[in-house]
Amino acid sequence: MRSFIKPAFHLLIGALLSAPVIAADMAPAARPSTALPGVKLLASELEMPGLDRRRQVRLYLPPGYATSGKRYPVLYMHDAQNLFDNATSYSGEWKVDETMDALSRSGELELIVVGIDNGQARRMTELNAWSSARFGKAEGDQYMDFIVKTLKPIIDKDYRTLPDRANTAIMGSSMGGLISHY
Repeated sequence: MRSFIKPAFHLLIGALLSAPVIAADMAPAARPSTALPGVKLLASELEMPGLDRRRQVRLYLPPGYATSGKRYPVLYMHDAQNLFDNATSYSGEWKVDETMDALSRSGELELIVVGIDNGQARRMTELNAWSSARFGKAEGDQYMDFIVKTLKPIIDKDYRTLPDRANTAIMGSSMGGLISHY
């Protein structure tokens, strides 16, 4: 991860940490989309082995991805409903696509961002590695297995990534930060 951590990456972290955070299971009100052209949905929801459910994945590709032939580091993020689009956000868009486009234009940082939608009512157990009387049986191990064994191989196969450990990172806020640290 250290190879692509530059001052610009710290700018991204600062911008994301200033984003508002509220309850993840609140349904978003109808709002116009603010997602930039570099944001895509994977064609279909992915099966999450061990959790008996499916999940939508959102993808940000840097400007010029389609024409460059270049390979990119990858940042995996949780709570994808909040990352790119005010229309899907439950707590205010984090503007990851706008921030990444600006960093790319300035030549400071280019990477692919893979956003995993949260499990809404299951968010507290999926993003937790420790069972709790209040929230239930932890599913963090299965969730991380989904990222490592299912999602990352698909992303590395279908997109021009730098798949090694030094060019792969994971990041989140609140419960997403907890599972990222785990």
